[in-house]
Amino acid sequence: MGEFLGIIAVAVGAGTLGTMLGLGGGVFLVPILSLFFGVDLKVAIAAGAIAVVANSCSGSAVYLRARFTNVRMALLMLTSMVAGGLAGGFLAVSLPQSVLKGGFAALLMYVAIVMYRRLTPSGTGGFAGVEMRPDPHNLGGRYLDPGGNHNVEYVPHKFNIGLPVASLAGVASGMFGIGGGPITVPLYTIVMGVPVKAATSTSSFMFGMTASASAFVYYEAGKVDPSIAVPCVLGIIAGAKIGAAIASRVKARALAVFFIFTLIALSISMALDGFGVY
Repeated sequence: MGEFLGIIAVAVGAGTLGTMLGLGGGVFLVPILSLFFGVDLKVAIAAGAIAVVANSCSGSAVYLRARFTNVRMALLMLTSMVAGGLAGGFLAVSLPQSVLKGGFAALLMYVAIVMYRRLTPSGTGGFAGVEMRPDPHNLGGRYLDPGGNHNVEYVPHKFNIGLPVASLAGVASGMFGIGGGPITVPLYTIVMGVPVKAATSTSSFMFGMTASASAFVYYEAGKVDPSIAVPCVLGIIAGAKIGAAIASRVKARALAVFFIFTLIALSISMALDGFGVY
């Protein structure tokens, strides 16, 4: 019972942070289950993938009501992400996790550095490159930012880069049960010109469907343990509601800075775990 309650508490925290940052919670939950609760890594990843689905369903409702989520763009990107999620799930059940974690740690650090260099002091969108462009496909978005009390308008672009990179995000989601947020949020903000809050909320909307594809792969491989997955889901649903409520009131720049430091911490943690330091 103590372990059950402990996992719920950890999942609440993971769901709160994951929803605020558009990460899905699994990126926090999986390492903690493996390192501090002694759960087999692939079982932890499977539980993380299932929890990510619950996180998306719970947190996305708040974002949708606030009109932060760009649903049209999400539906366009989902096909490549789901395909990547299936591929990542099959890879994860066959490849050594140490190799996968080492490569992913390097990717997270690179993304953190790039995001830091693109940060601007304006606070209107959180990153340089958020501007109005022609919108021939009607994929532009607009929302009222409560943190700055102003309207934010934008038009996503560079889908020729975004779609293949979204496939890689799906692969990462399937491998690690994280939802793909560490790749999709920087992709949307840095490459595609989407403001931070729209990027995190759209990512949150998408990663549930992506993670459900890889969760099925783990279920077929016998890696789903209900005694681990159930408390993860219970905790992460509560945390998702808390995180979505907080994120809607936080200024975009503050959210971006927090995201960068989170990426750095996760990169170091994954590298240490991959090299067997833990």
